Amino acid sequence: MHTAESSTGLATNLSHWRATIDRLLVSNRPNEALRLLPVLSHHLPRYLPAYVQILHALWMLRRWREGRIWALHLLHADPSQELAWALLAYAAEEDGNPSLAQRYWLLAFEQAPYSPAIRAGVVRTSLGHGAPLTLNRPALATLYRQGRRWQKAARLYADLVAEHPTRPDFQQGWLESLWQTGQGGRALPLARSLVQQEPNFILGWLVSAEVGDDDDRALAQSPLAALDADGAYAMARFGIHSIHITPSPLSISLAEAALLQEVSAVNAGATATN
Repeated sequence: MHTAESSTGLATNLSHWRATIDRLLVSNRPNEALRLLPVLSHHLPRYLPAYVQILHALWMLRRWREGRIWALHLLHADPSQELAWALLAYAAEEDGNPSLAQRYWLLAFEQAPYSPAIRAGVVRTSLGHGAPLTLNRPALATLYRQGRRWQKAARLYADLVAEHPTRPDFQQGWLESLWQTGQGGRALPLARSLVQQEPNFILGWLVSAEVGDDDDRALAQSPLAALDADGAYAMARFGIHSIHITPSPLSISLAEAALLQEVSAVNAGATATN
């Protein structure tokens, strides 16, 4: 269980908790995952990997409405998160609001144009509204970004930001493209501006820490520790192994340690019998 006694409780490895929850989700045990996730959200209320795991668990259980608040929190930090947009779309459908659902599905589509579930959602809520699956410019920008065609992505995102200056997903794509093409001189002021607008905007803090001065790196320490204590989100989402995130042990109670042991044992037994 990777725990050790400390003056305030038991020090445990955050990555072990995260990996245990991931295994539960992969083995189709979302209810057990949701027993562990409140521990992470209690001790690390802004920890983005836990938000993603909560959304995956609620998605598997089709509990769309419960995921709303987590989806919105995640989108403040990462406005290109297709899982969050898709869950909001399902929740809107469940509420009987097809026009809002269509809007959310299209936003999800622009972030993940080849996702079967998202494409199905767009089609389901767009009957009689033309050809919704046309690869539009935001979706094309996503494909450039995912394909690491950074120069093309930067040019397209620059145009999109100029046309839609309030779209944070376009701003994020532009920031990432500028940074990846080595244009730190242009990326840094944009990153600084974006974290002033939204203090949880993780890519802004990552870019500030990577290309900024000592003051930028110092300012980024606290938000990065809160949002991504072990650097898991930066690596999974942006392929960034940030040297500016120093993992620290998670201090938990005896009851929380016992819960982890119990759930891990149940999952190990279930895996052994399959």
